Amino acid sequence: MTIGMILTAILISTTSLTITEPVDGETYDGDWLPLRAIVENENEVPDSVHYSLNGQIAVLIPRLNTDWYTYMANDLHTGFSESPAPADNTILWTAPVTGNTHEFCSPVVVNGVVYFVSDEQSIAYALNAATGDIIWQYDVVDHVDDAVTLYEGKVYVAADSAWCLSAFTGERIWAFKPAQYFKMNGTPALGDGVAYFSFAPDYYSLEVHALDAENGEQIWFTEIPFYSTGCLTLHGNRLYVPTYDGNLYALDISDGAIIWENSDSPSGYWDSSPVVVDSVIYICGDDGIARGIDSLTGTTLWAEEITAGVHYIAATPAYAYGELFFADQISSFHCLDALTGIPVWSVPGVQHGSSGIADGIVFYGEGADRANGKVVALSCESGDEIWSYQTGGTEIFSSPAITDGVVYIAGMDSNLYAFGTGFKYTYREDYFYADIGSNDLIATSFYGGSAVAADTINFTVTQTGITLEPSSRLSLCASPNPFNSTASISFELSDPGWTSVTVYDLSGRIVRTLENSELGAGKHSIVWDGRKENGEVVSAGLYLCRIQSGEISETTGMCLLR
Repeated sequence: MTIGMILTAILISTTSLTITEPVDGETYDGDWLPLRAIVENENEVPDSVHYSLNGQIAVLIPRLNTDWYTYMANDLHTGFSESPAPADNTILWTAPVTGNTHEFCSPVVVNGVVYFVSDEQSIAYALNAATGDIIWQYDVVDHVDDAVTLYEGKVYVAADSAWCLSAFTGERIWAFKPAQYFKMNGTPALGDGVAYFSFAPDYYSLEVHALDAENGEQIWFTEIPFYSTGCLTLHGNRLYVPTYDGNLYALDISDGAIIWENSDSPSGYWDSSPVVVDSVIYICGDDGIARGIDSLTGTTLWAEEITAGVHYIAATPAYAYGELFFADQISSFHCLDALTGIPVWSVPGVQHGSSGIADGIVFYGEGADRANGKVVALSCESGDEIWSYQTGGTEIFSSPAITDGVVYIAGMDSNLYAFGTGFKYTYREDYFYADIGSNDLIATSFYGGSAVAADTINFTVTQTGITLEPSSRLSLCASPNPFNSTASISFELSDPGWTSVTVYDLSGRIVRTLENSELGAGKHSIVWDGRKENGEVVSAGLYLCRIQSGEISETTGMCLLR
């Protein structure tokens, strides 16, 4: 055996590849299927991963980027990752970079590096995400309270000043502090070369500053007559700003002008921050009420009282699978329907920080009595506990970050925790075509020029495209299905009423609203031309059409071919 063969044999023994979609042995009623494979490779990214169907030529599978680059994962603060998630409380590593009295900051993970700022130490750290080893550290002086944001190779920190550091070396690129400065709160928002920070001149006012992301020069600032402890959320041409003992604001990012303000929460918003999904803002008020708010108009769409007569909701609700997940600081962890705010389930649990979601599991740090710090993993479907881990005796204020199969969270026992068994890289092709009948699919990963792991599955396809029975109540049906350019969506109303017909992609984002008006009883038909609201042509794939009429709602699938 040559040295090269020996090395390959070693790699094979420490590498695994598993096809998770399609499911081995499953039967499908359509030939347009998603492909997903999980690779473990000693924390090293494979050179490439390919699939071959029924012995045909191999096709490259793209790697899915699951970087968690800001508070609650992304600009919209959904707290959702498409990463795999650890199934038990195995600890990959701990790093002694936190304090033990006041650690609110959450870790951020990009390109295999964890970025974390210790509140108690006022030090920004970059750590190896696989080992926890410190790469660099930087003293940000004081007043740290929230996660950093990574943007184009730079780390943006709200602390003693608005800091911009090199993500690679930790060296300071620029810093900004206004003349009237008392404290900063909130993770900065970044977009289109602009960094947005909030500064508090005192406990009764706020300044939102737009700075050039490259050099820190001020572009504009807006004064708001309330203090803020939440994070800024950037969505489209608007910046959403929550205030404590005040209102929720929408600012125009071009000049900072106030577009609207919502004053429905009399106590304002403590540490809860705006989450934006499909033009709806989700946020928890300090009055103990969770709300859905129209992001365009600022109108409250629904309000659900969570802690009757008692305040204490600080968590930002995480969004996934059409539901919201968060706990109060009194007794319970909650799951609400995001469309209506109606509770789905509730289980015992308390929380100050926020949650992270991956692989059907919601993760959070428990404890609101400064004596019971615990990391908890619950089933998103039922709320049942999957696993938990008791930390060193103090509560957890930090929120988790989830990427490449590992959960990162800061404890208040001097440790930053990484839960998992090692990196699990995701490779995904949204859809591929399979043959009618039996199919053999093999996926192979390559490292160092050699094939080091593979998985083979067999599945059966019974027919072309998607065939779903029309609903029995509204007779919702799309035809033809699959379709190439246009599809006719038909339905029948037994009674007149306000009716909406909406097309969604598989992640739950609205693609196009086809109907939203008062309709009469009888048969109706609407044509979808495969375009978004702005006229942009959508890509081939599977889409969902949902009708809501009165209390009845039903959904059917549509397969668009190009």
